[in-house]
Amino acid sequence: MIRKHIYDKDFLYDFLKPIVDWCVRHSYRKVEVKGRENIPADGAVIITPNHCNTLMDALVVLRAFKNESVFGARADLFKRPFIAKLMYFVRILPMVRQRDGLRNVLKNNETQEVIIEILENKVRFCMYPEGKHRPAHSLQSLGKGTFRAALAANEKFGDKMPVYIVPAGIEYGDYFRYRSTSLLTFGEPINVTEFVKGLDVENQAQMIEPLRKELAARMSGLITFLKDDENLYVKWALTRIVAAANGLNYGNFGTSLYDGMNGNREIVQRIEAACEEKAEQMQKLLEKVDAFEKKRKKKGMSIYSFTKKNTPLRAVGKALAALIGLPYYIFSTTVSSPMWLTYYLLKSKTRDKAFHNTVGFGIKLGLGLVLYPVYTALAFCFMKWQFALAALLLSIPSYSFFFDYNEGIRRLVSDIRVLADKKMRSICKDIVKSFKKL
Repeated sequence: MIRKHIYDKDFLYDFLKPIVDWCVRHSYRKVEVKGRENIPADGAVIITPNHCNTLMDALVVLRAFKNESVFGARADLFKRPFIAKLMYFVRILPMVRQRDGLRNVLKNNETQEVIIEILENKVRFCMYPEGKHRPAHSLQSLGKGTFRAALAANEKFGDKMPVYIVPAGIEYGDYFRYRSTSLLTFGEPINVTEFVKGLDVENQAQMIEPLRKELAARMSGLITFLKDDENLYVKWALTRIVAAANGLNYGNFGTSLYDGMNGNREIVQRIEAACEEKAEQMQKLLEKVDAFEKKRKKKGMSIYSFTKKNTPLRAVGKALAALIGLPYYIFSTTVSSPMWLTYYLLKSKTRDKAFHNTVGFGIKLGLGLVLYPVYTALAFCFMKWQFALAALLLSIPSYSFFFDYNEGIRRLVSDIRVLADKKMRSICKDIVKSFKKL
C-alpha cells in the first residue's frame, strides 16, 4: 500500500525502526535521554535540537520515541530521485535555506503546508533551527523556518490545539570518535499559542525575533554552552583540562552523562565570567592552553590521562584488563573485519570529520544486516548447534568491542606517556592553578 501522507503507518518502516534504534544505541558506549516529561501531550509539538553531528543528531532524537516522528533536512540532499524517495520513506522533508537562493526558498511554502498537516495530526516534527551542523559546544544563529512553521500552524489551529516548540540539547563525549557517548535533553516547552498572545506586535515577522531569543536561551541551557567567539575551541579545551583535574571523566563507567554536562557547565560559567572580568589575564591563560593542546595532541596524549587517578597501579590494572580481553579482541577483529575495514576506508575518504560517527553507524546497520545472517547460516551448517549459538552471540557485539578495545589501548598508552612526561603534567597543573586564582 502506498502511503498517502509521510506520517502514515508503514509496515517496513515499523519493522526496521527497532533495528535502527538498536544500532544507534550500540553506536555509543553510553546513552542517556533526559526530560521526556517536558514533551506536551495536549498539542502540536516541534522538537528543536542543536545540530552538531550530522545524521546522528536525527537518529539520537528518533530513538528517544517509540512512535512516529517526521524530520526536516536540508533540501540539497534530495537532488537525486532515489535519495529523495529514501528520505521520504524515513520521514524526512526537504527544507530550503536562505543560502539556497530566494527562488528556492519559495518552495518552503509547499513544505510548510505539509508540516502544518503533520502537526495538526499530532505527529511530532523535528527541525534543526541552526540550519547546518557544526561540531562545537555553542549555538549558531537560529533561522526563521522553525518559527514560521510554528506561527503558521498556530494561525490555522491554535484556537483548537496549542502549538509547542520543545528545545532539545544534544551532547557527545566526542564528535568524531565512533563509540563515544550521547546525551539528549528535552527542555521546558515554549507554548507558542500563549507566547504570541502576550506580544504587542502587528505581524508575524515581529513575532519571530522574541521567539528566536527565547528558544536560543532555552537551547543554550541544555548543552555545555560557550560564547561563540575566536576563543571558542580553546575555552572548551580549558573546560576539559579543569574537568579532568577535578576527576569529571565525562561518560566514565558508573557516572551520569547529565551530571557530567552540568559539571562542565559550571566550569564554563567560571571561564566566561573570567573572560569578562579579567580579560587580559584570561587571554594569557588561553594562549598557554592553546600551546599545551598542540603539544598534547602531537604527543598522542588523551586529556583524561591528566587526571589525579592516573597512577602506575591503575595503568597496570588497565594492562591486565587488556590482556584478559585480548582473546575476544582477536575473535572480534576477525569476525568484524569486513565492517571495520570498510569503516576505515570510507572514513579516510570523508572530508568532514563530523560524518565519521554516521559512517560507523551506517556500517553497523548496512553490513550487519548482511553479515550476521550469513554468519548464522555458516555457523549452524558447520558446527554443533550449541557452538553455533555461542559463536553467533559472541559475534553480535564484536564490531563495538573492536572499537572499545582499541580506545582502551589508546587510553592506556596515553596514560603511560603522561606518567612518563613530568613536564607536560607540570604544565597542566600550572594551567589549573592559574585558572583557580582568577
